[in-house]
Amino acid sequence: MDQSTGELIERLSRLEMQQAKLQRSNKHLRMMTGAIVLVCGALITMAQTSSVVPDTVEAQQFLLRDSSGKLRGAMGVLSDGAVGLNFSDTNGRTRLTVDLAANGTPGVDLYDQDGKVRATMALGDAGEPGLGLFGPNGNLRTSLDVPAAKTPGLAFYKDDGKPGWGVP
Repeated sequence: MDQSTGELIERLSRLEMQQAKLQRSNKHLRMMTGAIVLVCGALITMAQTSSVVPDTVEAQQFLLRDSSGKLRGAMGVLSDGAVGLNFSDTNGRTRLTVDLAANGTPGVDLYDQDGKVRATMALGDAGEPGLGLFGPNGNLRTSLDVPAAKTPGLAFYKDDGKPGWGVP
């Protein structure tokens, strides 16, 4: 009986080692199965998202920032219905604006490095064009327009903004 007990103990030891191997193998199999399920889920999710660029992007305002995060441009609709496009320099000063007033009249304004308007071009309510050039102090210096009477006008102004010469 001593010999059979020894064989039995030896056999039990081998079975325990085999069971431990199976448990390790089963653990690795479960980890691999989990990883495969996770990867398949990610692939299915990625396949459902479209990489196609949308045809339309909608918003009331768009902001344009440079690589350092500074606001360099903006486009938006105001509460009164006016639409505007604004570009700024690296110092944050407005240098160019393009706008469409609520009544539909368009305009373009150019600003100097100090943020003062220096040139403007616009259409009036009846579609009459106008161009204005401004001095460094902000006063109108030159204007060219076609008023409602359809007679073009050219005018030059003094430094203080008072008329200097004009036709007609």
